[in-house]
Amino acid sequence: MSYYKLDKKYAFRGWKRRPYALRVMQGERFFSKPLFLNKDDFLTLLCCNGEENVDEHALKVPQQKLLDRLTLEGVLHKSEESMGALEPYQRYHVYPGIYLDLVQWSITGKCNYNCRHCLLSAPTNGHPQLPLKDCLHIIDQISACGIREIAITGGEPLVRSDFLEIVKALSAHKIRIRLIFTNASLLDEKLLDELEHMGQRPEYQISYDGVGHHSWLRGIPEAEDELLKALRLLQERKIKYTCAMCIHKENATSLAETVRLLASYGCSFLRLNTPQELGLWKEYSEQYALNWMEAWEIYKNYLPEFFKDGMPLSLELDGFFYCKAHSTRYSVSYARHAPENVDFAKRPYCGSMQHHAYIDAEGRLVPCINFADVVLKEKFPSILTEDMGRASWDSFYSQVTRTTVQQMIDHNPDCQGCEHLYNCCGGCMVAGTTSDGDFLNYDPHCCWFHKNVGEAKVRAVADAAIAKYASEIKAQEDAEENKRKQKKGK
Repeated sequence: MSYYKLDKKYAFRGWKRRPYALRVMQGERFFSKPLFLNKDDFLTLLCCNGEENVDEHALKVPQQKLLDRLTLEGVLHKSEESMGALEPYQRYHVYPGIYLDLVQWSITGKCNYNCRHCLLSAPTNGHPQLPLKDCLHIIDQISACGIREIAITGGEPLVRSDFLEIVKALSAHKIRIRLIFTNASLLDEKLLDELEHMGQRPEYQISYDGVGHHSWLRGIPEAEDELLKALRLLQERKIKYTCAMCIHKENATSLAETVRLLASYGCSFLRLNTPQELGLWKEYSEQYALNWMEAWEIYKNYLPEFFKDGMPLSLELDGFFYCKAHSTRYSVSYARHAPENVDFAKRPYCGSMQHHAYIDAEGRLVPCINFADVVLKEKFPSILTEDMGRASWDSFYSQVTRTTVQQMIDHNPDCQGCEHLYNCCGGCMVAGTTSDGDFLNYDPHCCWFHKNVGEAKVRAVADAAIAKYASEIKAQEDAEENKRKQKKGK
């Protein structure tokens, strides 16, 4: 007979859809993804409250092994005597919604730029922006659902005069801002100081659309100078940030130079994509948009340069290619590699939607930001008038997020028996959604990739480049290893 007690870094939590969970805390704030448990394991852990005597000999073998493992890892403390009750925040609490790891929240549709490719058509869409009282209501709903990390986006979120009031409310609810999407024009020392004073040190995702081309796409003559000033500031303060680049016919030739520049400014990751023909980009796409084969040719021609330069940052080229900085290990995102025995009736059409959600600038709960400009958006529930917890598992939102690959297959005869099905799995749900709101179609871009390029061609290009520049790559890897050793030595 022994007493077990949960370490103060942990808390018992449950959600409507996934009721048995253990979460790591940072202070009283959730820090990591939960450890989901089966019912027997969870009931056993509930006895680890510091006051209840646990008879190990009466436990089943799996539960005893669980206690031993968690004790060894420091999750549990074991004693022959009572250790006192758990802290109030550690006690079991069940939340009313589904489990969501992260919510991306558009706090405004307003923007101080005039981007030619804006998904939300921010310069012309009437600038939706909820008053502060509605934002505070949304924060209450987010907190009540057990969501402890958010990403803030817009429009341009920093244009709100009450931005810091929103941050203050999030901090009061112990909600961490993991990421802020911004054009960086309003980033300065004072703002970063204010955020840190409130216990927030988010990462930033910043758009940079090519050396010499950024200002044109953003519709502001001084945009590139403002951005580079902000990147320098983040680098000086050792704040992590990533960048996104919308590639088109005019800026494609700047790709190699852009990667080198961003790496020199401390950028950790660059994601490239061809803008979707949504929002304002519809007006420019005929003249500037790349077709899928043109985009592949650009990526194919650039990959040798990336490896020659020593993989200076992590890079994603649409779904064609992903590689971590200073590493030759890469993947092809479009290649899903579903196992032969997969049950497509249980496999979600979109895995990201299972743990992430988006709240638009009008307070609607939407599966992801890419649903913000499709005809379906009016069907999604408003959490200004509906309970967010209930809406997450009983609404049109839940209907969309629970869609399976099998439903997509049944809806598309072309997919049935397709040789690429197990690698494609339908692709991106939003990319396949039609103008009349049919969200059960397959992603035409992913389908095109597997039929016209395929993983083998991407790997042939990448592997040839790695072999060609092996000595340069080895020198870069050695340099990075020396940096790590020096840092560790300090």
